[in-house]
Amino acid sequence: MDNKKLIHDTVVATLAALNSQPKPQDCYKATEARLYAYPVLLENIKRYKLDIRDLKKEKNTEKSKDITCWGGTSGVRLTPEEKQAAKIMAVEIKLERDTAEVNHINKAMLRLERMNSEEDVAFIKRLYFQGFDLAGLAEFMGESLAAIQRRRTRLVRQLALMLYGAEALI
Repeated sequence: MDNKKLIHDTVVATLAALNSQPKPQDCYKATEARLYAYPVLLENIKRYKLDIRDLKKEKNTEKSKDITCWGGTSGVRLTPEEKQAAKIMAVEIKLERDTAEVNHINKAMLRLERMNSEEDVAFIKRLYFQGFDLAGLAEFMGESLAAIQRRRTRLVRQLALMLYGAEALI
């Protein structure tokens, strides 16, 4: 087996094992979690890009025994360059995953704007991306707390349908 293929498969399998979580049953709560995570994901993307840049600049010449890939019945000792490539690939996979999630949320927000108004999108951004709480948002917008709660529920349900499809109807 080719060493690059072995590295790729090892990194993908490791990340999949770390990130395997059951699919959420409550799409409303899952949508809220994704919206709250959005600003963190944006920061992760910046950090991952810097990490990749730094890893590519590093010269790794040590002969360490820390990474050994097992394929079948025998182990393969990786060269320092292959170890470095594995580290870079692991960060690139995280970058791709977070970028895909950000793009997915961005597309849903654009659809929300087409279906509603810019003010509704601004409402979601204030609530989930800028850290307003419901009471603060009600005061800021000059509306009652009950009206803000109804608006949040309506918009998050629309976003859940965009993000999860028919599963959000269950």
